[in-house]
Amino acid sequence: MNRWDSTEILVKVVDSGSFSAAAEQLGLSKSHVSRQISQLENRLGVQLLNRTTRRLSLTETGQAYYQRCRSILSQLEEAEQAVLDLQAKPRGTLRLTVAGAFGERYIAPAAAEFMQKHPHVHIHLDFTSRNVDLLEEGYDLAIRAGTLKDSSLIARRIASRKLIICGSRDYLDRYGRPETIQSLKKHNCLVGSVATWRFREANGHHADVKVEGSWHSNNGHALLAAAEAGLGLVQLPRFYVHRELEAGRLIEVMNDFQPTDTAVWAVYPSNRHLSPKVRLFVEHMVERFAAIDYL
Repeated sequence: MNRWDSTEILVKVVDSGSFSAAAEQLGLSKSHVSRQISQLENRLGVQLLNRTTRRLSLTETGQAYYQRCRSILSQLEEAEQAVLDLQAKPRGTLRLTVAGAFGERYIAPAAAEFMQKHPHVHIHLDFTSRNVDLLEEGYDLAIRAGTLKDSSLIARRIASRKLIICGSRDYLDRYGRPETIQSLKKHNCLVGSVATWRFREANGHHADVKVEGSWHSNNGHALLAAAEAGLGLVQLPRFYVHRELEAGRLIEVMNDFQPTDTAVWAVYPSNRHLSPKVRLFVEHMVERFAAIDYL
């Protein structure tokens, strides 16, 4: 018998609470289980378990040994599962949460394409702007845009999120083009749900700067409409305004101050093994969005 077999038996005995339960789960006899634990204790030269007719408990040394071995066995199981998953076809329900226009325009079509390629995967696509607890609410991953705060989540960049400041030709003819961050004080800035715009300064650092204007809206399409109408300047992701820029309806300004630390991210819990359906879905999005030049 492999020297680790007795260790695995010990872990099973402790987890199940008795020799009998461990023997049943392992498909072994109770006497064999008891003998393996005794041999393990003899090999180590310590007592690991306190045995009475009523209960079973770990000694102090046994507790330390059990914790380390349980962690090692768990890592071995995860490594084995990872290898199996690489060969497995994705299947099951993929639950993801998204928000906003990027989710509507890009994530939903990407998810539909993914399902066409992998018919054994079911998609549950939840649109919400609130901050979702992935573990508590049972989501496999979330799509989030902007700058990420430090957290226990693992993040993978799936697309850039270039923030563009632009205005109509009519507005710029009347009020001029801003050349510095300070000069925005002389302009009507169309304000979104947060009254700050993000910039990359000359020293390479990023900063959120408060802006003011006569138009406030928590909807990107409303901000875009106001900019096209010549009401002021707007800062929006390029995917919102790329058609207007190409058609000349809007003109980009302050390109030197464009932030470089914003992106669209796929995030998932760090303590969750990345299943084939999640891994392949994230790779699908990265590949799909890399082909879109304005992202």
